[in-house]
Amino acid sequence: MSEAEVLIVGGGPSGMVSALCLAQAGVSCVLLERQPGLCEHPKAHEINARTLEILAGLGFDLDALAAEASPPEDAARILFCRSINEEFGRIDLLEEDIARSYREHVRAEPAYLNLSQVELERALRARVRERPEIELLTGAEWEGFAGERRSRIRARATEARRELAHRYLIAADGASSRVRAALGITMEGPARLLDFVSAYLELDLSEHVNTRAKLYWLFEPAAPGTLIAHHVERRWVYHFPLFEHERIESFTPAVIATRLAVALGREVAEEAVKSISLWRMSAQVAPTFRAGDAFLVGDAAHRFPPTGGLGLNTGVADAHNLAWKLAAVLRDQADPALLDTYEQERRPVARSNCEESLANFDNIFAVPASLGLPRSGLELKARVERWSASFPRLARRVLQRAVELPAQLIMGRFRRSAVVRERVREAIAAQVAHFDRLGLDIGYVYREGALVPDAPAPAPEDPVRCYVPSAAAGARLPHLWLDEGRARSTHDLIDPLGFTLLVLAGEGWDAAVTSVGRELRAPLRVRALRASAEARARYLEVAEVTERGALLIRPDGHVAWRCRDLPSAPAEALGEALRACHLR
Repeated sequence: MSEAEVLIVGGGPSGMVSALCLAQAGVSCVLLERQPGLCEHPKAHEINARTLEILAGLGFDLDALAAEASPPEDAARILFCRSINEEFGRIDLLEEDIARSYREHVRAEPAYLNLSQVELERALRARVRERPEIELLTGAEWEGFAGERRSRIRARATEARRELAHRYLIAADGASSRVRAALGITMEGPARLLDFVSAYLELDLSEHVNTRAKLYWLFEPAAPGTLIAHHVERRWVYHFPLFEHERIESFTPAVIATRLAVALGREVAEEAVKSISLWRMSAQVAPTFRAGDAFLVGDAAHRFPPTGGLGLNTGVADAHNLAWKLAAVLRDQADPALLDTYEQERRPVARSNCEESLANFDNIFAVPASLGLPRSGLELKARVERWSASFPRLARRVLQRAVELPAQLIMGRFRRSAVVRERVREAIAAQVAHFDRLGLDIGYVYREGALVPDAPAPAPEDPVRCYVPSAAAGARLPHLWLDEGRARSTHDLIDPLGFTLLVLAGEGWDAAVTSVGRELRAPLRVRALRASAEARARYLEVAEVTERGALLIRPDGHVAWRCRDLPSAPAEALGEALRACHLR
């Protein structure tokens, strides 16, 4: 029987980031992936600012990732259309009032990527293979627990089985998690909101589309759905609902190509349709993210509607949060009670993101409603198509056109009526929070966990769109440029392998860190900000500390403790703060 410090079940983004974060901390792990190779059918495509920060901290070249993503101008646009070149309205995240906030508060440029999950996984897999601390087993399936801290593994190609001993287990095996089921954890919330067909196409539409964008909401009655440009020149994904009376098998490449020809206003070769899959929209969060020495991350812990692009990004942040805590406990640098803080910190974020994703899904129907299209129209159309499937082709087409005609006439009012156009534009403007969500992405604050409770961070009027930088305990350390050349950021001072005491003046704190460090097993260092006068003033304003105050930063970049001024006994105060974080 072989052994691993940590067994990670599932080699998607959450699993691979878990492995890479552990490897960075020197922890050995086995990463188990049931598929022999990477999935070529694209799934998620929104890579947010916080995920980019985590990837940068793992040493990824963000420019290389950006080269595989769609251009920033495309990634900023979302179009609402009849067919792809008949636009009703748009959202553009490059509008100055939106773009300014991203430039100010996010170091990465661009601050988010429209990058196919396929390409992200390719980059992650390459890095995983480079790390000697990670044993990657592909085509291998987790069969169940073989006792305490032991699992059974089966090689799918050979049926060979073995047992693996592990100190901890991370379940990153997706929405239908086998590990979660074995642990007896059942999800809370609706398991089925709607089923969707997802068709992956390799097309170059750069010369065809009037406006390049990342997402096109299509209301054409003969071909409704969502068309996502993972890259306008390379890959597209077409989503549309699958109702209970329909079967995925009826949507062949030929059927998909015919529908797309209507949506695009040009012929589509059947060969362009590379794969077709079914996925189920859910809105669920596990009641607990931990059972003994096993932890849930990513889709194993929460399943969101894709409206908002929060699923993958929440999973990556889960992995980042858990990994440093596991490493600290495994290295005897922290009490095992630290691991309880994973659920305390991440589950409220997951619940909030689930609720926001569900609200976005419900809110999107306001756009067709503003045109006068009923929400039940798509299902009615699908029922007629199913009912008439055995009719002669001409009769079937006549019935379909009869169903589509009222919607065609309704949408025609957009051109004829200024009142309708204004109503539609207002409905589209109300969708902005679905896509502009900087506050949600980087503004979440842990209220309890591995931290010293502090005064609440300022609550913005719109917590989804607006980010108010704060150094309150539990908040992500705000990004602030430290020099006029914008070469150094506060984020450069974070130690991914230990705690950092961030100060402007080391006097008093240097001795405290030295004193506490003599008995502390966990890495701790003091970093003094070397910054321009303007940057110092901005730091003091945001951090809300005096020149002699300090911020204790965790390895994941969140503030553990804010000390507003130098205490009378700095070493004692610092020691108490570290013990509150369960460090030894």
